[in-house]
Amino acid sequence: MLAVGLGVMSSPWWKQLQVVQGHRICGDCHEAIKLISMLKRREIIVRDASRFHHFSDGHCSCGDYW
Repeated sequence: MLAVGLGVMSSPWWKQLQVVQGHRICGDCHEAIKLISMLKRREIIVRDASRFHHFSDGHCSCGDYW
């Protein structure tokens, strides 16, 4: 979550945000990133230990199967 917050604040609004983490994303972080992508209108891509998550407009490409 810290990486997503820092990336949203420090990168231009037109660029997608890409985050890589070594463990699986938790349910709270998954919901929070969906909310951030909807509120900030940004595409956020998170690579966790098992899959890619593409967050856009409050939806995730994994279909909330994390």
